Amino acid sequence: MVPEKDHPVRIDINGENFIDILMAKNISIGGVGIHVPYRFEGCEINKIVSLMVQLPEPYNYSFSVPGKIVHVTGNVFGGIFLDLKIPDKKLLKDFIKHNAQT
Repeated sequence: MVPEKDHPVRIDINGENFIDILMAKNISIGGVGIHVPYRFEGCEINKIVSLMVQLPEPYNYSFSVPGKIVHVTGNVFGGIFLDLKIPDKKLLKDFIKHNAQT
């Protein structure tokens, strides 16, 4: 699902050699696409990263989840969520369903 421009999903990403705050290009229960206008220096595919996902209004909810960057296509990094906790998964699923209907 693609977040609305007026209500972006913020992603704080922290890896071994980098840290950044970006906006999700798309998000699903399984992971996130992150648009990066530049290439992460020190970012390596298949390395574990820490992701802080911040859902916009009306949810105003944040959760932390370990993730892994699994591919790069142009300026979009594709990451998967590892060990997404059940309450976070339920809320993310509701967020996606809500935004798919608008």
